[in-house]
Amino acid sequence: MILIIDDDSAVRSSLTFMLKRAGYETESVSSPKEAIEVVRFLELDILLMDMNFSLSTTGEEGLTLLKQVKLFRPGVPVILITAWGSIQLAVQGMKAGAFDFITKPWNNHILLQRIETALALTNTPDETPDKQPGTFRRGNIIGKSPNLTEVLNTIARIAPTNASVLITGESGTGKELIAEAIHAK
Repeated sequence: MILIIDDDSAVRSSLTFMLKRAGYETESVSSPKEAIEVVRFLELDILLMDMNFSLSTTGEEGLTLLKQVKLFRPGVPVILITAWGSIQLAVQGMKAGAFDFITKPWNNHILLQRIETALALTNTPDETPDKQPGTFRRGNIIGKSPNLTEVLNTIARIAPTNASVLITGESGTGKELIAEAIHAK
């Protein structure tokens, strides 16, 4: 089930129509309050969520809702959709746990691809590369910390897909090595 969260009824109708034609079950709500009720009680596969629910265009309402959603459903991917997109807002959303960030107006084909990628990644078993010999080349990545293991697990899940990946971090933390590992797969 895909939950659509947007205060614009035309957007909800358009997304519902497109997703039902693509064979997905949908539910839609118009406010953060309704969204939390649905998130708490329905089994969901993915959320498509607007970032603004009032006259404000900062995206703060969406970021707050995203954090609340992640408390109840940490494993459910959330794709943020907004007409007021910026790189800064996209980075904030990704740091808060969003799977992807798309600006309105969206391209139906691209949105469906992103949904399929999110669903495929959440249905991929979360196994460490050490448990699957030969399926992942670490290259020059050295270490065994829990944080690094989590990064390597993410690489192993993402590398075989066509997903866009944003790699952030301080200078000298190995972002280039991570990118090379993703592309080497």
